[in-house]
Amino acid sequence: MNDDISKVVDDGRASIMKIEEDARKKEEEREKRNIENPLFSSLKLCNPPRKIGDNRQNIRESFSPPISRSRLAATSDSNDETDNNPKSPIQFVMPGDLRPELMPKHVALIMDGHGRWAKNRGLPIEDGHYAGLQNLKQLILNCRKLLGIKVLTVYAFSTENWNRSKGEVDFLMSHFEDFIQSFVKEQTMGQDLRFSVIGDKSRLPRSLQSTISSVEESAKFNRGMHFMMALSYGARYEITEASKKIASKVENGILRTKDINETVFEQHMLTSVTEFPNPDLLIRTSGELRVSNFLLWQLAYTEFYFPIKLFPDFEEADLIDALSAFQRRRTNFGGRNK
Repeated sequence: MNDDISKVVDDGRASIMKIEEDARKKEEEREKRNIENPLFSSLKLCNPPRKIGDNRQNIRESFSPPISRSRLAATSDSNDETDNNPKSPIQFVMPGDLRPELMPKHVALIMDGHGRWAKNRGLPIEDGHYAGLQNLKQLILNCRKLLGIKVLTVYAFSTENWNRSKGEVDFLMSHFEDFIQSFVKEQTMGQDLRFSVIGDKSRLPRSLQSTISSVEESAKFNRGMHFMMALSYGARYEITEASKKIASKVENGILRTKDINETVFEQHMLTSVTEFPNPDLLIRTSGELRVSNFLLWQLAYTEFYFPIKLFPDFEEADLIDALSAFQRRRTNFGGRNK
């Protein structure tokens, strides 16, 4: 009996050692890929690998803090000081085999998978949303430094999301306000970021409305990347409101019916606040294959990309994969394969 127990213990120890050894080898392979990847050969990796935590402190530590430790920082003499200096010049990068002339000017993103990310880790849904906002900060920094991206629009809260529990909605509204007041404001002041919120802002809490107005106003003359946040947004709502505005102008004799065309309609859409209102590339994380009432008018000629990863796990390498896929498609845009 004792021999049998000893054998089980020894077998268990051997299994654990094998698992640890396999994990170590996988990590070494991952680090080797990062070093060999063209993305990382021209950039410096400024943050440690992510850790899986069981509370928000661990989640916070799993992601790069805003500004000072961007993972997508150009290798230059700036030594990461660029992100902390007001209106300092941006060190643009073009990683891998990406071609500047084929970069999408407008990237739209449906951030999906926060609930599943939290559930997979035994965490409450709020921690999934928190992790998503931490990752959104990094995504903005990454897109801002990629040469060619002029507009980034993220689907943060839909008109349908108002049907969620009061606790979840209140959590999101509070953290959206903190995100805009701290990180976004810091980027508009220090990195020339433009900022706009599109959606039915009248339904948002008054303090959040005030924060949005303040940051939008302070950034309206900036000329950097335009970050648009869709809050309380629905494409059907947007199209309906644009139709009402046009109908009102016709009724009041400001506009003639025969003069209504696509250009006039686009001028009344919420995305008219940006120079490039129509996304070239839409990314939806988590593997879901639908657009969920997001930018229905603007997506008419957009390329779609649906990665399996949940948004809190969507890293810069995944962004580069999406851009590479976009460029491969656009190589033959409007033509025929020979």
